[in-house]
Amino acid sequence: MATSLALNDLEETADRLGANLMDRARSDSGCGQATSFAAPAGIGVTATFCPGQTIVIEGDPITHYFRIVSGTVRLYKAIADGRRQVIDFLDAGSCFGLTGLAHHSYTAEAVSPVTLIRYPRQTLEAAIDTDPELARSLFRLACTELGRAQTQMLLLGRKSADEKIASFLLALAERARDEHRPAYVVHVPMSRQDMADYLGLTIETVSRTLSRFRRDGLIGLPGRQQVVLRQLALLEALADGEEAETRPFQPRLEAEPLQA
Repeated sequence: MATSLALNDLEETADRLGANLMDRARSDSGCGQATSFAAPAGIGVTATFCPGQTIVIEGDPITHYFRIVSGTVRLYKAIADGRRQVIDFLDAGSCFGLTGLAHHSYTAEAVSPVTLIRYPRQTLEAAIDTDPELARSLFRLACTELGRAQTQMLLLGRKSADEKIASFLLALAERARDEHRPAYVVHVPMSRQDMADYLGLTIETVSRTLSRFRRDGLIGLPGRQQVVLRQLALLEALADGEEAETRPFQPRLEAEPLQA
């Protein structure tokens, strides 16, 4: 499975940082926590990409690492029968290309206008050897991405269509909360086909499910790229495969954590 390959890449990245750095990173901040990444000044080059433009191609040599400044990037693997499996959608602050492999195991494309910084691989790897804090931050990033890959495996293997789409919307809402935006208003820059390829569904199933969620009062669809979460409790229950009582929609004036 494509996600299993991505998971293996991330595990190898963590291993390459060394056991001592792993122990120190865990004690400093905890594996799986979000972290910022600041490479040494002067080694990165800013680049911009238009929607649909390819950033890296699966199989190309890894010569640079990338940090997204703005916009959304999709990572996907091509399948032998011509289909694709979207591995992840990355937004501002996320990094990709941080693997121990010699070649990219996925293709990266811009979903929206993207600005990113490219770091030469050899230069950044040399800096890791002399900068323990940089090594720790990269390890924490690898842990975060590993957790996301594991969540994606659960989405693909164990959840129904309703559960997958509810989980996807809640994940986008959580990102909005992290960016100090209202969690009940979700920006969805990716297409319905992107969502289908990420969730392992057909585009027809995605469209029908979103329309049914709207009819049932769970969500609002004011625009192609915007979803309003009107029944958070029920969406959270759907994502967990449970049932919940609906409640009137009341916009949250301040961003707050979603219910567990």
